Amino acid sequence: MAGHNRKGRSTSAWTAKEKKTFGPPKDAPWIWETTEMKCSPAWQAMSINTRRLIDFLEVEHRNHAGRENGNLIATYDQLVDFGLSRSEIRSAIDEAVFLGLVQVVFEGGRWSDTNQPSRYCITFYADKNGNPATNVWKGKTSEDIAAWKQDRMKLKQIKKARKKNLIRGSTSRTTVVRFSELPDGKRAGAL
Repeated sequence: MAGHNRKGRSTSAWTAKEKKTFGPPKDAPWIWETTEMKCSPAWQAMSINTRRLIDFLEVEHRNHAGRENGNLIATYDQLVDFGLSRSEIRSAIDEAVFLGLVQVVFEGGRWSDTNQPSRYCITFYADKNGNPATNVWKGKTSEDIAAWKQDRMKLKQIKKARKKNLIRGSTSRTTVVRFSELPDGKRAGAL
C-alpha cells in the first residue's frame, strides 16, 4: 500500500515492498512508454516491420543506457537478424519517419568507397544532448496516415506496373551508326 500522511490520505509514494514488486527489474535495462503514445493513431497504424524497427532501436537505446539517442545505429544485417525482411527495411524506415516515431539523423549507405551506417533518433525519448523528446507522432492524425498510405499504395502499383512492362533479357540494343550512314558523310560533333 502507498504511504499515508498525518491526515490519513495517500501520498502515492511507494513502500519498499511496492517498489520491489511494481518497479523496474533490478540490474536490467528498461525504458518507459506512455499510454498516450501507445493509443495514438501513429502507433496504432504502424506495420509489423516498422514495429520491429522501433523495437530494435529501443533495444539499442537500452544497450547504451538511454544516452545515445540520436546516435543509434541499425544496419540492414542487424535488422534482418532481428526479424525484418531485407526488402521491407527501407519502407519500414520511411513509415517510422512519416509517423513521427523515428528521425534519421544521418543517412548512411555505400557512397564513394565508404560504408557508413545510418543513425537514428527515437522521437519519444530525449536525445543524447539532453534535448527533450520532440514527440512528432502527436501531430499525425488518422486522416493524414490514411492519405499517406493511399499514396504509398499508388506508388507501389506504379512501380509494379513499370517492372511488369520492363522487357527482360538481351533485347536492349546499342545503336551503331556507320560513318558512311551519317548525313553528308561528316562525323558527328565535327566542325
